[in-house]
Amino acid sequence: MKIAIIGGGNGSYAAAADLTFQGHEIYFWQRSTKNTKQLINNNNIILMNDHTGKNHVKISVICKTLEQAVKNVEVIIILLPAFSQKDIAKKISPMLLNEQIVFLPPASFGSWIFANECKNKNIYFAESGTLPYLARKKNSNTIEITTRASRLPTGVYPKNRAVKIIKKLKSIYPSIEYCGDILSAALMNAGPIIHPPLIILNTGPLEHFSKWDIHNEGTQNSVKKVIFALDNERILLRKKLNYKSPHFPISDHYNKKDRKWMYGNLAHENLKSSKNWREHIDIKKHRYIIEDIKIGLCFMYSIAVWLNVKVPITSSILDISSVILNEDLKNNGRTLQNLKIDKLSITQLKNKLKGIE
Repeated sequence: MKIAIIGGGNGSYAAAADLTFQGHEIYFWQRSTKNTKQLINNNNIILMNDHTGKNHVKISVICKTLEQAVKNVEVIIILLPAFSQKDIAKKISPMLLNEQIVFLPPASFGSWIFANECKNKNIYFAESGTLPYLARKKNSNTIEITTRASRLPTGVYPKNRAVKIIKKLKSIYPSIEYCGDILSAALMNAGPIIHPPLIILNTGPLEHFSKWDIHNEGTQNSVKKVIFALDNERILLRKKLNYKSPHFPISDHYNKKDRKWMYGNLAHENLKSSKNWREHIDIKKHRYIIEDIKIGLCFMYSIAVWLNVKVPITSSILDISSVILNEDLKNNGRTLQNLKIDKLSITQLKNKLKGIE
């Protein structure tokens, strides 16, 4: 299949290399002209290190323009941070063609932003509960994939086209599991549940040490208790909205046995042993803050306010984060109010997500 990969970070490089390796025709575009030139100079080859060993993967087309990547493909996978979605949606919407599918992992309700830029076109969207990969880019030509998602809960927009959209995406990622509309998908996103407690409860070592592994030393039992309590609030919101199980509780991520989570049962252990997440994290600028707290967790909190449900852990983390960032996140983050849909009832919003106006 002809697929565009948009973005130049860990997930984008992993997708470009992995999907090429799987036999797809990949059109890869990233914002960095420097990295684009280096890839072209390297004969379009990305070195992919994974459980199979080292594979030199030649990408079909390294695109110099966004339009070149988008114009002839069936599916566009955008692996840019959620905070860049408004900008990229404005740029890409005039280039999109009817019947194309835009896949936005991980879920942040970004499809709503894209769809509003594409009102006069039949473009379909999907969002998944996590990235398809746990990976780290070593340089402009090398990606290390620690593991791939073995279960990928995915919501679609409009929901009334779910059969077509899911069938197409499963031919790319067989691990995809349909989970309903994009609001359901947004409440599957693991990032805003795992990362905010790991950041906020590790601010001391993050500011003290040049590198710190929040998933290793930073994940102690007391920290996990906060993560699980935060996750219980997420699941409470899902149930309040009548979304059915599986809810993919985060406790399964840390469980070496029993139920299989999105990345399988040993993902957390593999993540620690890889040492790829021992890194410098700027607590005011890192993606875990700007994306997972300011967008993901703020969005979850706004849903709770909309539903009149108490979420004290979510609220507390946002209050502390607001002090650290010197910004009122509850009002300035991604919220139903800022998206101008907070006045809708549950039925009205769900009908819109189905494609019923």
